[in-house]
Amino acid sequence: MRAHLIEVGPTVIRRLCCGGATVADIEAGRAALECIDDPVTLVDLRPVSVESLWQQVLASVDCGSAERVTVVHPSWWSPHRVDVISAAAEVLAGVAEMRSRSWLLTHASPSDSASATLVVEITDDFVVAFGEGVTVEARNRDIEVVAEAVADSILAVAPGAAETVVIDAPATVPGAGTLATAIAKKLPRTGEMTVVVVDDIRLRRIVGELKPNDGRSVESTRPRTAVTARRALTLAAVIVAGAVIGVGTVHRDAATRTHGLLPTTSFVEGHVVLEIPAQWPTRRVVAGPGSARVQITSPTDPEVALHVTQSRVALPGLDATAEFLKSAIDAAPVGVFVDFNPRGRSAGRPVVTYREVRVGHDIRWTVWVDNFVRISIGCQNPGGREDAVSRECEMAIRSARALT
Repeated sequence: MRAHLIEVGPTVIRRLCCGGATVADIEAGRAALECIDDPVTLVDLRPVSVESLWQQVLASVDCGSAERVTVVHPSWWSPHRVDVISAAAEVLAGVAEMRSRSWLLTHASPSDSASATLVVEITDDFVVAFGEGVTVEARNRDIEVVAEAVADSILAVAPGAAETVVIDAPATVPGAGTLATAIAKKLPRTGEMTVVVVDDIRLRRIVGELKPNDGRSVESTRPRTAVTARRALTLAAVIVAGAVIGVGTVHRDAATRTHGLLPTTSFVEGHVVLEIPAQWPTRRVVAGPGSARVQITSPTDPEVALHVTQSRVALPGLDATAEFLKSAIDAAPVGVFVDFNPRGRSAGRPVVTYREVRVGHDIRWTVWVDNFVRISIGCQNPGGREDAVSRECEMAIRSARALT
C-alpha cells in the first residue's frame, strides 16, 4: 500500500500522490494560506470561517479513496497553524497525520539517522536551516550573499555533526531552485558532507516510494483524529481570541533548544528573530491600551509575558529613537509610561528603556534599532515581581536581531 500525501504551503496547497501533483484552486489556496492566523476571512466579499475555507481547499485535493492521508506543512509553522490544518483535515477520509516538511525531506538523505541530516527550507522571504539548532536568513539581498550566509549558518548549526544537508527547492517558491544550487556550491566539498537538492521531480519520487507509517520519522507518529483536531482547534481559538493579522508575520520553528534549564525556540516576527520559551503560546494584541504587539504568555501565569513589536525606521540612531518614544510618552496620560531612560544599556548594547504601568502588571520596555529595524521587547510581570520574567526577558533581549 502506498502513502497518500497532501502538501500544505509554503506557497500552494497540492496533492503529491495518485498520479502526480494536483494543485488546489490558486485563489482559494492563496486565501487559505494568507488568512491561516485569522478566525474569519472574506471570500467574494462574504465572511467565511477559516476552518471551513481550509476544509474546502483540502477536500479539493483529496484522493477520495485513502484510509490514511499525510498532510505535510512547513517545519517553521506555529503550533496554532498546524492545529488549524489538523482540524480542517477531518474532511479527509480516514485519518490525517500531520508531518513537518523536514520529516519528508529527510527521506532524501542517504543517512539512516535523522539527527545526522540537516534540512534547509526556502520560502519567499527567508531560508530556515534545521539541525542541532535553527537559523533564519532573510532573502532580501543578492543571491550569492544570501547563499553565503546560509552556508555559514549551516556550518555553525552543525559543525561536523551533519553527514547530509538536504536543501528544499520547490518550484512553487520563486527562485528557490537557483538559491538552493547556490547554497550547495558554497558548502565545503570535503567528502565528509553529502549535499542533496530536492526539486519537485525528486520530491514526487520520494512520495512515490513512501509507505504509510514509514519508520524514518523525526516526530511522533500518533495520528491526529477528528476528535483530537477539534480539541486542538478549540484550544487554538482561546489562544488567538481577539487577535487580528496585521502586525507582521509570526513563525515559530519546530525545534527546541535549551537555554540553561529553559527550553527555547526561535521566533520570527516580521523582520526580527529572537529566542523565546518553547512552551509559551503567542497571540496578536491589536486592541486595548498600548501599541499593537505580539504577546508571548507564560502558560502558568497570565500576568507573566513577553511583548514584541518591530517596525522599519528611516533613522537608525538611538537619539532619533529616544526622541520618537519621548514624544509618544508625553502624549499619553500621565503615569502610564514612567522611568524613561534614553541612555540605558542591556545585553551589552545601548538602548532606550521605560516602564508601562497597567492594572495588575508592569511592562518594562527595551528599545533599540538594528539595521533600520526598531526592535521593542516588553517584559511583563505582576506588580512588584520583576524577577518573575527576568530570565526570559534577558534571553529575548540578548538574542533579538534584525533579519535584514
